[in-house]
This record gives sequence, structure tokens and C-alpha cells, in this order.
Amino acid sequence: MKEEIIKKYVKDLDGLIRETKEWEEEFSVLHQTFEFAEHWMYEQGVIFLFGRFYKFFNFRDIAIWGRGGLDAQVRCGDDVKQLEFEVFSTGFKEHIKRGDVKPEDYKSTIIVCWIHDWKECPDDIDVIDLKHFFKDDFFKS
Repeated sequence: MKEEIIKKYVKDLDGLIRETKEWEEEFSVLHQTFEFAEHWMYEQGVIFLFGRFYKFFNFRDIAIWGRGGLDAQVRCGDDVKQLEFEVFSTGFKEHIKRGDVKPEDYKSTIIVCWIHDWKECPDDIDVIDLKHFFKDDFFKS
């Protein structure tokens, strides 16, 4: 995940890291479970994790429905952002194909996913990769 995304959207990185570490300790099989879960995780799992860690992000006024077929809407500062929850960020391509999101909407769109696997993702779309916060090398930095 890009450092600027973390700086832009995470208001309490230390708290988020502490919470993910505590959560992993509380559920000792969690790390192995996440490795396995990638193959069968549903969007609801991503929504659950986002909800669990929502307090650490720079969002407020969340609405669980978004504009144009997207999942949610939040305020980030003075901006209104559309959220789309996906297990893999490449799942968002379907919204583009259906016309839910047009290029002029990219700057107000955030994909919240478990794994950011979309190498050609437009630069204007921000991606929050939740698995990033659970990686061992992230904890060491």
C-alpha cells in the first residue's frame, strides 16, 4: 500500500497497529486463518474488518449505501468519498465495466479490500489494503 494512502486516511496508525497485534494474539490462529481465508473470503469479511478498525481511519458520517451501486459513502475532511468493499481490488473492474464509476469519479472513490492485486489500477483511485496492516514486516517498521 502506498505510504501516502496511509498518511491520508489513517488517523491513528500506532493504535491500528496495536489493535491488529492484539487481535492476532487474541486469536492465535488468525495469521494462518487469513492465509487460508484469501481463497474463500467474501466481501462481508472485508466489511467486518473495516468496521472493526474504522475508528483508526480519518472517516466520519459513514452511510452504508453509496452512489451508483457502490457500497458506502464517508466524509474525509471536507470531501465525500465513495467506498467499495472487495476481497481483491481487481473486483472493482466490474463496477467500471457496468458504468457504476466513470473516470471523473475516480478521485472520490476508495476501494477497501483485503488484497490489492490490481497492478493497472488508475492512480486517481485510492486503495486501502487491509491485509497490509497484518503483515509481519509492517509491524517491524
